[in-house]
Amino acid sequence: MDIFSSSRDNHGFDWGAFIAGILMVVVAFMLLRHPAKGLHAFVLIFAIVSIVQGIVWLAAYSRFREFFSRSWVAIVSGVLDIIIGILFICSYDIGGLTIAYLFAIWFFVDSVVGIAWSWHLRAFSTGYFVFNLILNILSLIIAFFLIINPVIAALSLVWLVAFWLLVFGINEIVVAFMHR
Repeated sequence: MDIFSSSRDNHGFDWGAFIAGILMVVVAFMLLRHPAKGLHAFVLIFAIVSIVQGIVWLAAYSRFREFFSRSWVAIVSGVLDIIIGILFICSYDIGGLTIAYLFAIWFFVDSVVGIAWSWHLRAFSTGYFVFNLILNILSLIIAFFLIINPVIAALSLVWLVAFWLLVFGINEIVVAFMHR
C-alpha cells in the first residue's frame, strides 16, 4: 500500500480558492487598466470579492479542521469578509468615504489570518510555506501602509488594492494546486 495514497485521497483540487484567485487577478488587471472607472465601481466590485472570499474561508474550515488546530480562524475570517461585503452593498453611497479604513482593517485581518494559516503548509512543502509566508507578510505591509497613511491610501487606493489583489489572487491559485 502506498503511504501517500491515503493522504492524497483526503485532499483535492481547491476549486474555491482557484476561482477566488482567478477573480482577484482579473479584478486587479481591470483596476490597473481603467483606474477612473475602477474607482467608481470600487465599492461594488470589492463587495462581491469579499463575499466570495468569505465563502472560500468558510469552505476551508470543513477541509482543514481535522489537522489544523486553529481552523476556527477560517470561520472568523469568512464571516468578517461576508459582513464587509454586505456592508459595501448596503451603504454604497458612504462606502467610498469609509473604504480606506475598511480595507485597511480587512487587509490586516486577512494578512494576519494568512500568516497564521500558512503554518499548516509546512506539512505539504517547506518551499510553499516560505512563499506563502512572504506573500502574507507583503500583504501585511500593505495593510499597515493603508492604516498609517489614510489620505495617501485614499488617493492611490485603486493601485494599492489592485496590487494586493494580484498578490493574494496568485497566492490563492497556488494554494488551489497545492491542495490536490
